[in-house]
Amino acid sequence: MRDYFIWSGVALCLFSLWAIGRHDWLRLTRPSRRASAKVVGYRSSREDGRVTYAPVLRFVFEGQEHEVVDAVYSARRTPAEGTQMDVRWPEGRPDLARPPRLMMWGAVYALLIGMAGLLTGLGLGWIADR
Repeated sequence: MRDYFIWSGVALCLFSLWAIGRHDWLRLTRPSRRASAKVVGYRSSREDGRVTYAPVLRFVFEGQEHEVVDAVYSARRTPAEGTQMDVRWPEGRPDLARPPRLMMWGAVYALLIGMAGLLTGLGLGWIADR
């Protein structure tokens, strides 16, 4: 039973890496573009009975106006409407624009890789459990 949970955890970590990695593949393999975007509103969502908000960002690139919703929601409407922010996207895909958060996404990848490694070590007996 113990091994079932360990290998299920490894599979879950690997699936999670694949799921977020497939969205970031273009960001990692294509040159990135950058623009200054303005917060023009907020998209709200209900989560556990609480309302959370994500900024809607508008920017102009190559003469076309684009509008994207940030993927990170918060309990408050931050940053303030009218605030200018940098956004980045892979070349040819301004619909994938988002504020750069290298440390956050690096931490997510490191956590998933670390957990997969730890669980694999437990499953193969390289790490002794007590």
